Amino acid sequence: MKALITGINGFAGSFLAEHLLQQGWQVSGMVQPGTGRGNIEEVKQQLVLFETDLMDKTALDKVVASARPQTVFHLAGASSVKESFDVPERSFEVNVLGSLNLLNAVHKHVPESAVLLVTSSEIYGESLSPDKVTDENSRILPKSPYAVSKAAQDMLGRVYARALGQRIIIARPCSHIGPRQSDMFFVPTVARQIAAIVKRKNSPELALGNLDVHRDFTDVRDMVAAYVLLSQKGEVGEAYNICSGKSRRLTEIVDMLIGLSGKRISIKLDPERMRRSDLIGMKIDHSKLERATGWSPKISLERSLKDILTYWLDRTP
Repeated sequence: MKALITGINGFAGSFLAEHLLQQGWQVSGMVQPGTGRGNIEEVKQQLVLFETDLMDKTALDKVVASARPQTVFHLAGASSVKESFDVPERSFEVNVLGSLNLLNAVHKHVPESAVLLVTSSEIYGESLSPDKVTDENSRILPKSPYAVSKAAQDMLGRVYARALGQRIIIARPCSHIGPRQSDMFFVPTVARQIAAIVKRKNSPELALGNLDVHRDFTDVRDMVAAYVLLSQKGEVGEAYNICSGKSRRLTEIVDMLIGLSGKRISIKLDPERMRRSDLIGMKIDHSKLERATGWSPKISLERSLKDILTYWLDRTP
């Protein structure tokens, strides 16, 4: 099987590339110009890489025509909720117009190819509740420009699947965590700060934002396994939640990471880290995905956090 991964050098993209290579796939990938390739350093000799911007239609056409993938995994995109408030135009340019360009290139050159379009559970927004289960039929009520852009991307996938007959399957992942994730996200931010404390670079105090928030965390290695299964077994034009099904308060995550460090560490609230629009509680259902593919998460939260802390300890002098 031949795969093309957009954002292959990113957090999830690099783990997906490794997972596919282990299964015997031929893997090509798109790299945003100017971005690092450290995440794929160990497997880059097994990959065919294209340095291409999703907004460059001519270059994108050439990539898809050259790679001729049987499956496209579209992971590239603007992923920061905070940055979407600061520069909302970027979220829409990359997540909506970039996806439109990719789907058009696939339709033109490899219309028989399957496309896994990765959006986000953030699109549910105000529908997320600690008292009510959120499934794929729940209302889409985004709470940030990022979430609006992902909702548009999600709807675009449905339109192209139904109107043009493209083999598009939509993944709606919850928060995924693991080694290699940028420290602009919550869990690696905490782990990086703790690693600096352990190495005696910082005073024993964490600077964090609002911790009275719940998230559903899935290990990235479980997440990419779900992506592959969905690309093979998902129903065209349908959307699937990918999550652990367990809501965790952020204070619990911090306490677990501090416990793994073996240090006594205090917490200071930092106003600069407070998000303007946050999701307080959630119960997200992944039974549709389980029925379609047999997937369920295998990696415990404890193992994920241990691996993340080890990753940052290894990178802190």
